[in-house]
Amino acid sequence: MVSDRPVLSLFGSRTGTVSGILPNGELTDSIRKLFPGSTDSEIRQMEWRNLAPYQQLEILTEGGKRKGVPFYKDRTIPNVKYEEGVFADVKKTTLFLGKPFNPGLHTIRPSEYLKGPIEYMGPENYPGGVELHFRIRKSAGETSQEARNFQELIGVPPTHQHVYVVAPIPHKKLKKNPELVALQNAEFYRRVNLAAEMISIMEEGSRIRERTRGTGRDEVYIFGSLKPQNLVKMAQYLVEKGKTGAASQLKDELKMAWVGFRGDDKFDAPGLMGMEFRSINASTDLEVFGRFLNTVQKSWIQQNLGIKASEIETWFQQNYQGNLEKALTANWYQKDWKDVIQQTPRDLKQSIGWWGLRSLSKRMGNTNQEVKMIFHDWSKDPLFFQSPDKQNQIRQAQLEAIQSLKTNQTSIQSIMQTFLNDSGLYEATLNSLYTSPTN
Repeated sequence: MVSDRPVLSLFGSRTGTVSGILPNGELTDSIRKLFPGSTDSEIRQMEWRNLAPYQQLEILTEGGKRKGVPFYKDRTIPNVKYEEGVFADVKKTTLFLGKPFNPGLHTIRPSEYLKGPIEYMGPENYPGGVELHFRIRKSAGETSQEARNFQELIGVPPTHQHVYVVAPIPHKKLKKNPELVALQNAEFYRRVNLAAEMISIMEEGSRIRERTRGTGRDEVYIFGSLKPQNLVKMAQYLVEKGKTGAASQLKDELKMAWVGFRGDDKFDAPGLMGMEFRSINASTDLEVFGRFLNTVQKSWIQQNLGIKASEIETWFQQNYQGNLEKALTANWYQKDWKDVIQQTPRDLKQSIGWWGLRSLSKRMGNTNQEVKMIFHDWSKDPLFFQSPDKQNQIRQAQLEAIQSLKTNQTSIQSIMQTFLNDSGLYEATLNSLYTSPTN
C-alpha cells in the first residue's frame, strides 16, 4: 500500500520516538531541515505519532539506507512495530469483522489483525510503499475480503493482495508412497495455477506476461507464470519430505508464479506448506476469487485433490513410465517458445505453418504467453487422457483459434476467451478443483 497518512498511522517507532528508528549514528542534514530550530537531542526525543507523514517518510528512508541488507535478502523495515490503537475516520458505513462502522471517528486496534513483519513494497528499501500482513481466523476467501474491508475502513483504496492458502504437509501419506503423493499434490498445484491464470483471462481480461525491472545484469524478474522447473522442484520437495522427513529450505525460491509455493520454513508453526495467490489486483471480484480460494483451501487440507490416486498412477505409468520430471514438465503449457514450437501437435503446426508459428512466437514474446495454450498438447493431460471426446473438443477449438490468429482481425483477449470457453478447458479445470474423490 502507498504510505499515505492512514497507512503510516498503523505502525511506528519501536520506542515511540525518532530515536527508535535511528538508534545509532548521527542525524543527517536532510532530517535536521525537517525540524528547524531543534537540536539533535530534541529531534531524537520527538514523539513519532506527532510527526507529519513527510517527516516520518524521510526518517524511515534514512533508516532504510542504514539497514545494510539488500531488499532481496531481507525486505523488513527496521525498528518499527504496529500501533496498539489508532483512530480511523470512517467516511461511509463499513462492515468489518462482522461489525458495522458508521461514519465518524472510531478506535481500531491494528495489532489484533496485522501480524508479522512490516515490509518494503519495492526493491530500493524505500518506505513510500509498504506490505502489511493481515491475519484472521477465517477462510482464505473471507480473509481476502476482510482485508479489503479494512482498507475501506481506514480510507485506503483497494490494492493488490497476496493471499496464502496453508495446509498440513501430508507426512503419513508421503512416507507410505512419496512419489505418488508428491505427484498428486504437484499436479493439483499445476491445475490451481492454470485456474488462476484462466480466471485472470476470463474474468479480468488480463494477459499472462512476464514483468521485469532493469536491463542486462541489473534486470530483476518481478512477476510471471509458473516455470516448469519450479513445478518439478515443488514435487521433489515433497518427495524429500516423504523419504527423509526433512527437506532443504525453499525460502522464496518457488514463489514466482500466479500461485507460488512455500515450504514449511515460511510459517510459524511446523509441518505446513502453502500456496501464495499473487494475482489478486485492486479490481478483482473477490466474490468470484474468494470461492476459488476457499475451494482450493478445503481440497488441499483434506487432500482430496480432484483426480483419484489410481487414475493419476495409471496416467503416470502409461504415459511417462514413472518419470516424475517428464510427467510434470510435459503437461504444463508454459514452456519457452522454442519448446512450444517443437512440441506443437502436427495438425496444429500444419494449420498455422512452421513460419507462421515462429513469427507468432516472436510477436507474442513474453507479453501474451497465454497464447501458448492454443498450441499445447492437452491429450496427455490427466484430466483428458482417457476422454477422446474431450480431446476432440479441445482440438477443434484450437484449430478455430489458430484461424482467428491467422486473420489477425480479433483481439488476443477475445480469441483466448472464446478458446477457453469452446474447448471446455476453463470449466474442466475449475471443476477438477471442486471434485473430491477420496481414493
